[in-house]
Amino acid sequence: MILKHVEHLLVQDQLTTIRRSGISSTDFRAGMIEIGRLMSYVFADTLEKEKLTVKTPLGISEGIKIKDKKDIVVINVLRAAIPLVDGILRVFTESKCGVVGAWREDIPPFKVNLNYARIPHVENKIVIIADPMLATGNTLNAILNEIKNQGIPKRIVLFNVIASREGIEKVSRHHNDLEIYTCAIDNEVNSDGYIVPGLGDAGDISFGKPHEK
Repeated sequence: MILKHVEHLLVQDQLTTIRRSGISSTDFRAGMIEIGRLMSYVFADTLEKEKLTVKTPLGISEGIKIKDKKDIVVINVLRAAIPLVDGILRVFTESKCGVVGAWREDIPPFKVNLNYARIPHVENKIVIIADPMLATGNTLNAILNEIKNQGIPKRIVLFNVIASREGIEKVSRHHNDLEIYTCAIDNEVNSDGYIVPGLGDAGDISFGKPHEK
């Protein structure tokens, strides 16, 4: 597994804003859109590229082309991920989109019900799953199983806002090929299956490094 703690200053500023108690739904949505957009810029640096030349009005210039740009599939985990996906699609405008409807029961062992899945062709594609919270890991494991039932992606990536150590470790046991991009890692999941904020340091968890192209 590859784990990337997105520490970009603008991302962390937006994260601090949306975590504040009493934030309005309008401001929360705007913050989530911005986080999705900024995380996409960070992730874009890992995509494959090629050098080329381009004819300008005054001559020939060197440039680059992102080879993977048309091979991205974004999976929207309803409903929490809608504004996050909005931000992602502002960067990866040529992406195909899929939708997964999943809900987790409120009592242990927090069984997941996946009642709707509309997923485009994923074979040899870069699949980005947008899901703001990774708590117990049960929901993400179910979604990953569903995606892999339909094909083997070239890369499979989670865009996540807040993750728990427990969730990261559980998913890594079942889907070691996953890349996780998260803005915060918190230490504790309470008895109700919710992430409890803390002062965790992502440096204690290391599953690999992001792709470098």
